Amino acid sequence: MKGTTRRLRGAFGGDTLCDLTDRTTGPAQRRPEEKRARLLAAARTVFGQIGYGASVHQICRAAGVGIGTFYHQFPDKADLMRQLMSQEHDFRVGAFDAIAADHPDNIAGEVARVIAGSDPALLRAMIEAFGVDPQLRDFAIDLRRATQERLAAAFGRVRQARGTRPALDAGAAASATLVLGDTEVGRGASPEIRKIIHVLVFAEGDDGVRVPTPA
Repeated sequence: MKGTTRRLRGAFGGDTLCDLTDRTTGPAQRRPEEKRARLLAAARTVFGQIGYGASVHQICRAAGVGIGTFYHQFPDKADLMRQLMSQEHDFRVGAFDAIAADHPDNIAGEVARVIAGSDPALLRAMIEAFGVDPQLRDFAIDLRRATQERLAAAFGRVRQARGTRPALDAGAAASATLVLGDTEVGRGASPEIRKIIHVLVFAEGDDGVRVPTPA
């Protein structure tokens, strides 16, 4: 047996069979999560460039993986988009939860930045996907409800800190703000959008509307 091991090591340059197996399978085969991450990253780029009409083959080519790998990780293209939507949702609610009550005057700029999306081109592809896939649309509606609740909570914190009595309740203001983000995709956190958000958050009055001047 020892002689056989020596002959094998001689034939393969001193490597053991375990070494050979480790080398041939490679890191990508040993770590499926890396392939999944590559597919998600590639999908961000491809969807952003082409839109939701991009094919699975195009995404696989960008990720450098085979079509079989894709279907091992995701049942279909819609599920891949669903994962990206969840990532965007996490980005938004994380940012809204971080809005501090002790910095109320910065809320319009921060919210404008967040609703512009972590990747505006990808956000456009997501909106396109909602229009063609009913299941994605239903999934997006569920995410929107949760996002609206967290944004409304952030509005409530800063309103209380500022001591205002706004014309719109926090939920309605949050809903209008998110719709604004959908209609203004690609414009970024422009001064006009920041001004509209400021009005939604702080405009107050019963018979009329008085808008506090942004600090």
